[in-house]
Amino acid sequence: MIDRAVLDTILALLASLFLGAAGDDAEAARRAAKAMLDSYGARTNRELRLAALAIAFSFGALDALSRAAGSDLAVNQVLRLRGNANALNRAAEQNEKRLDNQLRQPAAGGLAPEPVPEPELPASTATDDLVAFVRASWKAEKAEAAVHPAPLSRQQQRFADRQAEKQQRRDQERARLAERAALRDAAYAERLRQTAYRPVAETTASAISS
Repeated sequence: MIDRAVLDTILALLASLFLGAAGDDAEAARRAAKAMLDSYGARTNRELRLAALAIAFSFGALDALSRAAGSDLAVNQVLRLRGNANALNRAAEQNEKRLDNQLRQPAAGGLAPEPVPEPELPASTATDDLVAFVRASWKAEKAEAAVHPAPLSRQQQRFADRQAEKQQRRDQERARLAERAALRDAAYAERLRQTAYRPVAETTASAISS
């Protein structure tokens, strides 16, 4: 179920992307934004939000690349815009992937939006605001992953198990080598002790016999 207030907030944010092409017609821009949102098939507030972010980041990446093509820009400005475009495109792909994962799951049966804490939407669809939002989101995700690491996939778990087995075999081999070295040292020490004792014993026996 999608709340009307959530939909209106997102449409107000996205409408600015289409305002220029709509000839400053706010209602036409809103309809264009609604059509874009509908193409993602969102069923809940969270899915709608992911779709909105994918759209905003995609258009932000295109805007950054378009501005980077300007002939009057310095090299560092061009590189910065291209870097922003790359970051925004990656963010768009991540949100589309999350949305696809959500859409594969059964619908929540018309229940209220999922009680999942989400960061606020970007302040606007301006490139700088979108990039700032992306960076803040990535920092939040890293902090969350450090506190609550995601469970390993089956492939990752198998790899971790293999690495643990290899480490166990290495530890066992080191222990065997250390044991052998200790036995060698003990045998060598015993030979030295016997060698040092033999001349004394021979001298004593010679003195007695004489």
